[in-house]
Amino acid sequence: MSVLSLRRVAAQLAVLCALTAVAGAQDTTARVRELDPLARLSEATRYQVELIFDSARVSGLPTAPLESKALEGIAKRVDGRRIVVAVRAVFRSLRDARAALGRTATPDELNAAAGAIRLGIPAAELDRLKRTRHEKELTVPLVVLSDLITRGVPRDTASQTIFQLWQRGAADDDFLGLWRGVERDIVSGTAPGVALLNRAREIPSRGPPPATPPSSARPDRSENPNP
Repeated sequence: MSVLSLRRVAAQLAVLCALTAVAGAQDTTARVRELDPLARLSEATRYQVELIFDSARVSGLPTAPLESKALEGIAKRVDGRRIVVAVRAVFRSLRDARAALGRTATPDELNAAAGAIRLGIPAAELDRLKRTRHEKELTVPLVVLSDLITRGVPRDTASQTIFQLWQRGAADDDFLGLWRGVERDIVSGTAPGVALLNRAREIPSRGPPPATPPSSARPDRSENPNP
């Protein structure tokens, strides 16, 4: 093999080694991000987010909703400061949810209740639901309540309707059926509030008459928790 050929082979090997090194570094970075999704945060932002995580652990609150909010901000390429504000808002809502539902509430119930609080449902209404739970899980009705509000059902209408159905003994399947029916009606052009009231009438009573509906007190919405 000539000297020129040897030089060409050496050059090709050098390029191949460089490409392999780059590919290896990219693969390592991808694996790090897969194992540690918060790696995309800046050092300062991550420090503040992890402090909130630690506060939740000390308080006995679930950290999954906090991580989910942080990852949502990362996926949307939100500024680090806004991510911290959003994660802190979730932490506060979890803390308020636990105060309303008590220490026996499951992580799923706390997460569902916290979501309702962030949509403006007062903690007093959650407490009213808790006092009539009769060993039943609150997760499904609270998730349905939050979804109804995000779909345009007036907050007071959604809250009072879900409360009344709960008082009448509605089961999880009733609430899920209600949610699916309202969704179809809204897509068909029915006003969200009207759709809910119409569908709620189709659910038979399985318990005593409803108590006085919860108040419609409106909390301070000065801070926007969404990233």
